[in-house]
Amino acid sequence: MDNIENKKKKKKFLPARLNLLFMVVFILFTILIIRLGFVQIVNGEYFRTQSEMTTNIEASVQTERGKMFDRNGEVVVTNMPSFALTYIRIQGTTAEEHLKYAEKIAALIEMPTNKITKRDWQDYWILKQGKTSAGGFRAYEMKLSEKELNSKELEDDKKYKRVRDRITEEDLRPLKEDKKEEEILAVKRELDSATNLDVTFVKKGLSEKEMAVIGEHLGELDGRFSIASTATRAYPKGNEFFFGSIKSIPADQLDHYLLKGYARNNLVGTSYLEAQYEGILSGQDKTYTFTTTKDGKPIGAPEVSMGSRGHDLVLSIDMNLQKKVGKILEEKISVARSRGDGPVNSAYVVMMDPNTGEVLAMVGRELENGKFTDDSYATLQKAFEMGSTVKGATVLAMYQMGGAPVINDKPVHMRGRAPFSSYGGNNIGVVNDIKALEQSSNVYMGVGVARHAGFGISDNGGHYSASVNKRPKYFQTIQKLRDVYSSVGMGVKTGIDLPGEALGYEGNLQTSEAGKLFDYTIGQFDTYTPIQMAQYASTIANGGYRIQPHLLKEVRYSTGMDELGPLVSKYDTEVINRIDNTEEEINRIKDGFYMVTHGSRGTARELNGTKIAGKTGTAQRQGGPGAYNLTFIGYAPYDNPEIAFSVVVPNLNSGHINVEIVGEIVKAYNEGYTPEDSGTENEESEDNDALAEE
Repeated sequence: MDNIENKKKKKKFLPARLNLLFMVVFILFTILIIRLGFVQIVNGEYFRTQSEMTTNIEASVQTERGKMFDRNGEVVVTNMPSFALTYIRIQGTTAEEHLKYAEKIAALIEMPTNKITKRDWQDYWILKQGKTSAGGFRAYEMKLSEKELNSKELEDDKKYKRVRDRITEEDLRPLKEDKKEEEILAVKRELDSATNLDVTFVKKGLSEKEMAVIGEHLGELDGRFSIASTATRAYPKGNEFFFGSIKSIPADQLDHYLLKGYARNNLVGTSYLEAQYEGILSGQDKTYTFTTTKDGKPIGAPEVSMGSRGHDLVLSIDMNLQKKVGKILEEKISVARSRGDGPVNSAYVVMMDPNTGEVLAMVGRELENGKFTDDSYATLQKAFEMGSTVKGATVLAMYQMGGAPVINDKPVHMRGRAPFSSYGGNNIGVVNDIKALEQSSNVYMGVGVARHAGFGISDNGGHYSASVNKRPKYFQTIQKLRDVYSSVGMGVKTGIDLPGEALGYEGNLQTSEAGKLFDYTIGQFDTYTPIQMAQYASTIANGGYRIQPHLLKEVRYSTGMDELGPLVSKYDTEVINRIDNTEEEINRIKDGFYMVTHGSRGTARELNGTKIAGKTGTAQRQGGPGAYNLTFIGYAPYDNPEIAFSVVVPNLNSGHINVEIVGEIVKAYNEGYTPEDSGTENEESEDNDALAEE
């Protein structure tokens, strides 16, 4: 019975508690509704007006740009820290207010005055005359007639121009002779250039004394000025062309960068790596978010976001190798000139990893007025006739067109042309593809391709006679050669991660000039860049894969120090294409390249003691002194290539400077090579063989 009574009491008590809970909730909701109604009805207009009167506007200061390191972790592009006086303009600020600020600031710092123009002095003179009681410029009364001054037809801007044009040097002399007035004008000029609520640099590179003095007086400048850290690029190992440059945003790209969130005063990469990897190197700007009234007046202090540094780049370049190769080129140019090889005044080298596409060195030197200058950009942007170095690709094309023959090398006679022959008109004898590469047989290349093109080739004992068959196969053969050359990297963009790569020159091979087909097969017609030739050498070295060359190796988080931070990402090797040849065919090209440096009649047999393989070239230029380009493409070690290279030396008449350079640059890469290994003891005696053998 007691249990039953207890249950009845609990049932009565539960509804009572629920009713109490509902009552409390009801009261709270009632209070909330009353409060919302009060805000909406009584104060709604006030809050609506306030929201319409305010807006958020951002101003920004660029943070430190990412650094660059070479493949060995040596910093090659860094930031030289400095401090600057910055100014944030408020909407409605007048020229008179800028003058007052400029007078205060000029008393605190030494301001450069080299940017001041005549127009600046004229505007300054007008402002310095002050205002009349009616609010106009006193300068108007001094320089305008009463009729001009009171004319309603003469617009204000035209009046101003007339006043400015009538200001004489005599008027300006008292201002110009006062050094402090000149500095005030220089400061004012920077303030006038500021846009509303955008950070403007008044002066960069403040001294410690200037920073201290400005810091003491910042309170007098209405909170519109501050000291901010900034930086300029520095190059501890020297400034190489591929680093690129940073400048103010170009006018024609301003809209593009503004849409990406950049400020007008930001510096951006404008060439080469700085431009290519702008999005990685540029950091997140430090921002000031202002809440302003509808007329642009700030309300309270801005909200500050500190931003972040840009990421660092690790490059594939070996800066020590880059410098060594530069010295080698200077030394070899000087030696060649002293021994009378010709008026040679420049040389170019590209070295890369044939397996990954990593560029190790891009070097060019040019002798001007007795001094060497850096011409390394030419490895990317200048094209040359490369001569017999293209013959490896010519043989690849023969394989694809049906096979490479065995022929008896002897001159080819064709109507209207001088005999086409190998070195000096002499016969090499019976050669196949490998021997033709070893001894650089011109006839082998020309006859082998001409037969595929439909030429009639007849053996007349001491020479061949060639007749042109104007069938469509001729044009197909020309196109086939170009396609194969392109597939290994010649005459097309390599894809290197540097803007501005050149293509080279592509000549017009018409049937009426069919004999030029012979020239084309030996590299005497189209022109190619050194970077294209290095890609070609890499394609042979790695077994037929055209790899995209690149200078970026890794992206790292910035530590703010000259040391590597944690890894962000690595540059992946990109295969552009695989050439349409079998492994056996590519290996025969490699065997030919090996014989060039190790065969008894190889055109670079001075390198017999090394593990270098490659192909030399001699391209005839259009007459005059220095009528030849000497070239060399190849790789090392020949049995397991680690580097591929191209060498171009224009303007020679004799010598073997291309072979000498190859021996030295490979030795620079691999310090295990000795002068004996590279064959330097034989260089002098073999110098005059190069032109005779190609």
